[in-house]
Amino acid sequence: MKKRNLKLLTAALVTTMLVGVGQSVLAHTRLDVPTMTEGTRAINHFLGHTCGENNAIGTSVVFPDGIDSTILVNGQPHSGSLTDFLTNYGNNAQLIFNRAVFDHMDVKTDPNGNVVGFWAGGGPGVPHNLTVATQFRLTAPSIEPASCANTIKIYVSIATICKITGVDQFGVAGNVDLWTHNNLGTPFDRVSAEDDGPAPFTITRDLTKNPLPSSCNAGVDVEVKPSAAQINRDMPIKFEGQQVWPQ
Repeated sequence: MKKRNLKLLTAALVTTMLVGVGQSVLAHTRLDVPTMTEGTRAINHFLGHTCGENNAIGTSVVFPDGIDSTILVNGQPHSGSLTDFLTNYGNNAQLIFNRAVFDHMDVKTDPNGNVVGFWAGGGPGVPHNLTVATQFRLTAPSIEPASCANTIKIYVSIATICKITGVDQFGVAGNVDLWTHNNLGTPFDRVSAEDDGPAPFTITRDLTKNPLPSSCNAGVDVEVKPSAAQINRDMPIKFEGQQVWPQ
């Protein structure tokens, strides 16, 4: 009897523990405040729709960890580290606990304890005809004064879960909407002709307090994308030590 009750409880938890943000066919999931000046802090939101006619029951969000991330400078690969451009990247996003929308939520951390994403959920799910905002605090890192960076664009990967399935069912319409990169080679890749899935977050240089070095001319624009290894590690959702998505 105890085993049967535990199975029923686990099934109910997997089905209802998560509520998230997603998108309709016509709308991307994006940040409410997509651009911030370096060193500033603001309450931000992920804004989106549910999954077509299906209620959204979960969301998973991943920020590039900056450790093995792909870094592009004016579109070209950069062989150095992210510290060449940012002085304090890591722990920049913190999920705000708010039961007005979610019953359960938690952050995701890397092996060093830095927050690299989060999930939020609980309850019956977001009705398919409504939108929802996931609230979190975001601090823009500071740009390295010696660098030539004008802007640094961080690509945030988001999965909206409409049904709890394995990765083999991701291609079934209405199961999951992936606002992720389309070319990393992971089960979480978005199927798209263009790599326009992730939500961009752009950090701009404060030219008054942190002017470009004279040798930089017009400066450069930097982009940061997660590695396949990080997405495979951080996109799944775990609750009390148990992975509940994907199954």
